[in-house]
Amino acid sequence: MVKTGEPVRSARLPQQRSASPGADRLKGFVALLAIVAIVGGVPYVLLRFFGTPWPDQMPKWNVLFDELDIRAVLGIFAFIIWVAWLHFVVCLLVEAVSEIRGHGLSPRIPLGGGSQTLARRLISTVVLIAGAASVSLPVASAVTTSPGTVPTSVSVVQGGEHESGSSFRQTEQRSSVLSGSAQQGTKTTTGVRTNNDQKGQVVKYTEVRPPHGRNYDCLWDIAERYLGEGRRYKEIYDLNKNKLQPDGRRLTNPDLIMPGWQVRLPADAKGAGVHTVRVNIDQPGKTQEVKPTVKPTKTVTKTNPVVKPTKVATPEQGGRWAEQGIEPGSGVTIGSVAGDPGAKNIKPGDPNTGTPAHDPKVGESQPGDPAAGGTKVPEVVPVAADQGFDLTQAGIYGFGGTLLAAGLALALKRRRGWAQGPGPKAAGHRQTEVGLRLASDIPTAQFVDAALRQLGADMAKSQRPMPKVVAALVTTSALTLVLDPYEAQAAPPGPWQAIAEGTRWTLRRAYAPTGEITAPAPYPTLVTIGQNADGATVLVDLDTANGIVSFGGVNSAARDVVGSLAVELATNLWSEGAHVSMVGFGDDLSSLAPGRLSYWVRLDAALAEVSRRTDAQVQACERRNVASVAEARTAHPDSVLWGAEIIFVSAPPSAEEQDLLNRLAADQKRGIAVVVVGDVMNSPWRFVVDEKNQAVCRLLGLEVEAHTVTPEQVSELVALFDAAESDALDKRRTEQNMPAYEFSTTDLSLPAPVEVDLLGPVEVDARGPIDDGRVALSTEIIAFLASQDYGVHPNVLAGAIWPRGISDELRDSALEHTRRWVGNDAMYADESGRWMLNRSIVRVDWDVFRTLAKQSTMQEDPRAALSTALSLVHGPAWADIPAGRYSWLAASGIERRMVEAVVDAALKLAEASLTHNDGQTARTALQTGLSFSPASEDLWRATLRLAAHFGSTQDVTNVATQLYAALSKHGGPRGPESETDALVDELLPGYHRPAQVA
Repeated sequence: MVKTGEPVRSARLPQQRSASPGADRLKGFVALLAIVAIVGGVPYVLLRFFGTPWPDQMPKWNVLFDELDIRAVLGIFAFIIWVAWLHFVVCLLVEAVSEIRGHGLSPRIPLGGGSQTLARRLISTVVLIAGAASVSLPVASAVTTSPGTVPTSVSVVQGGEHESGSSFRQTEQRSSVLSGSAQQGTKTTTGVRTNNDQKGQVVKYTEVRPPHGRNYDCLWDIAERYLGEGRRYKEIYDLNKNKLQPDGRRLTNPDLIMPGWQVRLPADAKGAGVHTVRVNIDQPGKTQEVKPTVKPTKTVTKTNPVVKPTKVATPEQGGRWAEQGIEPGSGVTIGSVAGDPGAKNIKPGDPNTGTPAHDPKVGESQPGDPAAGGTKVPEVVPVAADQGFDLTQAGIYGFGGTLLAAGLALALKRRRGWAQGPGPKAAGHRQTEVGLRLASDIPTAQFVDAALRQLGADMAKSQRPMPKVVAALVTTSALTLVLDPYEAQAAPPGPWQAIAEGTRWTLRRAYAPTGEITAPAPYPTLVTIGQNADGATVLVDLDTANGIVSFGGVNSAARDVVGSLAVELATNLWSEGAHVSMVGFGDDLSSLAPGRLSYWVRLDAALAEVSRRTDAQVQACERRNVASVAEARTAHPDSVLWGAEIIFVSAPPSAEEQDLLNRLAADQKRGIAVVVVGDVMNSPWRFVVDEKNQAVCRLLGLEVEAHTVTPEQVSELVALFDAAESDALDKRRTEQNMPAYEFSTTDLSLPAPVEVDLLGPVEVDARGPIDDGRVALSTEIIAFLASQDYGVHPNVLAGAIWPRGISDELRDSALEHTRRWVGNDAMYADESGRWMLNRSIVRVDWDVFRTLAKQSTMQEDPRAALSTALSLVHGPAWADIPAGRYSWLAASGIERRMVEAVVDAALKLAEASLTHNDGQTARTALQTGLSFSPASEDLWRATLRLAAHFGSTQDVTNVATQLYAALSKHGGPRGPESETDALVDELLPGYHRPAQVA
């Protein structure tokens, strides 16, 4: 960037300079002679031939009646010339004063017209006498870098001539991603907004040019260039008044604009340098409701995300506004209603849907289908008092921060490793974890990850390259990928749908892939920016920018937004193998993800390490004869080799460093993306963040409510993760007083009136009637009561289930509905008002497990009791819980206690079985424990020893491979414990351990 000590000067008329400084001097001297001739020569000629403009003596009154002679006529003409000369001299003085003081636009002289224009040009040309000398020229101080930056001279030639200087592009590439549409008749606009245009119009803007010689761009010149009339500068000023600019300033004075500012233009602007964004219009859709009937039958519920009762709009195809200028409009729209399918999150063929499953074919859409294909799903009646997860409320990390929080929540679980739940050292940070769990939407994060991985696998199977993704939209109903409109795309593989003339691919959530998908993630630099006007979460692919992505505007707000991007990329599911380098930030976040995030003080040191790692990518691309890292990720899967490198810089770097970063980011054989806090004029994507955390990228036509991570949240998260790691290293088991329930060990082959399963995905089996909309809430209430041995006060229950608060009436109503579901005798309030479950009617598997585990310690042969206890385990603990629910787990500690109990039971059963030479029972016990806690290295080491005792070397090798794969996915970011590696080395000398991928 350019740095100068000279005060910032505003724009003056740009004057083209010739290639020779001598020619500029000659022009300046000619203009000076013209001024001298006009100012001095005209009065001399008038005085010499006509005398003074005033008469020699006072005229008499009868002169008005005298006959006009030639002398009187010449006198009248002379007087008019004197007035015109005086008017021109005033114009010269005003323009000269404005030039000396640096005013961009001089005061307008009455009846000035051509006289003032000629005066301005003469004064500007005279300045070339001084401008021909090599003088460092000032640029806006707001876009300068840190001290030590070498001044760089920049020269730009208008029109079709060449441009010199690498720190500014006269005309950026035209917009490829544009704004969404406004749905008529609704309160909010649809999609991504651009400059608050909500009526569907073409939006145009340009960038203020850098200084040329001693001349600066100004609103008058911009109006002349693009509107054909400089006096229309007031229209431009009115459009941009008080608008935040990339350097953090606002346009408040029409005489003061800075290089690099993005200036909105009237609709009829045209010419080189005009960027165009287009706003589409969708017609208002129709809504309909279908009320399903709920039969009072026995219901088995799982904690899958509950369908929220909303209306499904059926949008019609809207028209597009035509461009008024000569530049073609963009071909992509982000986030319009027509592009976001409105189907609900219900699987095809599920009961009570009322419609048969529809199998979308490849790239096809059926007439009448909402948004080109899918299943039309009836609505659910809104009956529950609390609908659980609310995108507008679960935003402690800002709008659209649910995926960010989901990545953090999963990373926190991995940090705890075998323990999974909070330990005693995390007690002081429970409120932070409660907020994190409330904000996270883990099911949606898993849906996005699985959908992208499956798409990559399908494209690789058909030997087709992955499309270039500019952005993505995530709603409760679908994932939509916004593709590069300038690349021709074939039809997507089913069940993906091609919409918006093939420029977008969408996957309905009803057709989300199931099961574990091991394919690599194709878009590791896809990261959440925020939430658009429709409530959709907007993500952008930083790698598609092919250069620096800058976040200017309000510096503190931009820094918080960039911090959230770094945290998400270091923790989310689909950035597998990615590595984040943070340069110059005040807070070291590396403890959040030690294997994926590093902190640097100097940019050159970070670039050296990033270049070293990506050199291997360049060599691998050449060996495999692939054109890019993006292509190699799916064609030759290797998450370590093809991992993306994302560099975050806390301030704009120098011009030389900017050029280097842009070259690295544009190299297709290096997976590098760069994000900078502060405005960088030559960056392809320039975001502007205001004090309300609204992020705007005019080139993309993108406007969102951004999510953030504040310094206070950073310190809280770091402390929480440090406590989690400390708890994970503490292997001491907590001794619990396990109550032996009187009816817990009844015949398990006979069903109980009500059954509650907690040792895996939460399930409640009850016979009472309940509305579908209340199932998830009632299930959480039952699970909470099942985790309490001695009942709980209603206020405590309300604080756990409704941490955002709820009225007593709604709380009591929800409890009553839950009680009717499980039975009035199964759930009750005692004399003191404490709510509890009647364990003689309600059978909780956790109660049975603890009772059997306690009994096993009193028996000579514990195998029978422990085998029965472990048979109750039916999957990973607390899996698939809905978004925004079960935040009370952060304070209860039941997760950790369950893992401790299950791991201990598995180890004891395996040990007891080995004493009777029963290897099969021991193997089953260990596998059951690992299904519940896949990151338990105690169980893995026992499995290794068991395989070495009963099996062959190949069996031990298979177990070791499974061990490292499980720890890579579920274990801590620092890798296996040294004891585990030592055991593998002992049992398998020379075994090649895979690289740790956090």
